[in-house]
Amino acid sequence: MTSLSDWRFSVSLPVITFLIALGVYLMTLAPDLTHAHFGVDGGELIAAAATLGIPHPPGYPTYTILGHLISHIPLGTLPFRFNLFSAVSMAVAAAFVTAVSTSAFRVPSFVVEPKARNSKLPPIAAGLTFAFAQLVWSQAVITEVYALNLACLGLFLWLLLTGRPAFWVGLALGLSLTTHLTSGLMLPLAIWGVRRGRAAALLVGLCLGITPYLLLPLLAQNPTPVIWGDPTTLSGWWWLVSGRLFASNVLALPLTQWPTRLAEWGVIPFIQFTPIGLPLLLYGLYLTYQGQTALSPKQLNHASRLTYHASRLTPDAPLLLTALAYFLYAFTYTSKDAIIFLLPGLLLLSIVLTFGLIPLKKWAFILPLTLVALNFGASNLRQEVGPRPRAEQLLQAIPTGAVVLTPGDETLFTFWALQQGEGQRNDLILIDANLFAFDWYRQRLGWLYPQLTALEEDDLLQLRQENQSRQPFCLVSLHHPHSQCDG
Repeated sequence: MTSLSDWRFSVSLPVITFLIALGVYLMTLAPDLTHAHFGVDGGELIAAAATLGIPHPPGYPTYTILGHLISHIPLGTLPFRFNLFSAVSMAVAAAFVTAVSTSAFRVPSFVVEPKARNSKLPPIAAGLTFAFAQLVWSQAVITEVYALNLACLGLFLWLLLTGRPAFWVGLALGLSLTTHLTSGLMLPLAIWGVRRGRAAALLVGLCLGITPYLLLPLLAQNPTPVIWGDPTTLSGWWWLVSGRLFASNVLALPLTQWPTRLAEWGVIPFIQFTPIGLPLLLYGLYLTYQGQTALSPKQLNHASRLTYHASRLTPDAPLLLTALAYFLYAFTYTSKDAIIFLLPGLLLLSIVLTFGLIPLKKWAFILPLTLVALNFGASNLRQEVGPRPRAEQLLQAIPTGAVVLTPGDETLFTFWALQQGEGQRNDLILIDANLFAFDWYRQRLGWLYPQLTALEEDDLLQLRQENQSRQPFCLVSLHHPHSQCDG
């Protein structure tokens, strides 16, 4: 039975990690809309949450619902509230790293001296090392879905690695899938980690966890242009939640580009954990191997919750294999922000890193302090101006009631945040040149703006010719200082 002192120990350390991480994040938080750190989608997420719409596939219903609640908090600008949402979520993820390190793993006393093994500081250092890794920190200070996804994955890993009931493990994993589809790479780890005979409970929890996706047909009824796809039909719903729009990016990096990406990404471990962290990670692997080989199978089940089925593997082997799966997925994904998909892998490696930090006791804090010193400047967006001034200047110059044609995500999502999120220039009809190619998008435009014509085909020239006689038709881009209007 867990004593009161053990319970306080296991709760207080994650809280300390959360407060330190959040405090540093607040010092570097973007104050408004930003496109930094691959944050272009932030405007779309803000608009979708504010209007209860549906952002790009797979629709992110959990983020949308929580974001809608966040949007009503009377604190700063609307984008600031969503940036704060990311900071809190990422701090929660860091806290779960500490919680897992505190509760799930114990290096045997014959491998590490008891005083070092029971030190309170290494688990906190592990959580803060994760929090202040460059890639992690970059997503904690902007509006994006990744911080919430990592918080959900942190909950899942804590439930799994501390031996909680399989139903709750599945529920957390299912909820993680509604925050990002790459959470599916954790499924083999979940199956391997739960007790024998509990697969059914895991499946039930998983199915219940993904039920937020059933809200998408209801959200599609809302009168907002921020609706991707048509989830009111089964095929349309599956197109959305399966992320079919981006399926061509998966495992699609040409072999000819592998050397280039490998050269670019080869320094990632050094950047994320510093040259100090890598030897500690390897040392932690060595310690767990030493402890694993010296214990009997019965003792192993007390050393780690991940040894139910394969005592010949070290306790962290499943975590490393899952981290490798994330690396391969990200490495072969063809997009300019593919590196972001490494984040869950960093979460897993930070847990494994704990073993290497334990012998250092208080000196374990050298690693997170080094990361703060190295990454503070690049992560600090507190003084960033962002796209708002330029976007508001463009919007103010557009004639009343105009149809505004945008050239892609950067301009459209920024305008959506200002119009749908904050109510600026609700008289304008925003139409994106890229989205116009989709039938469901043109149908949505026709439903929202019945006065528009020439929506049957993907023909922007005809759209312009037929509508500019009745209302101004403008071409607007954030990359150009002025709008071009006809009519």
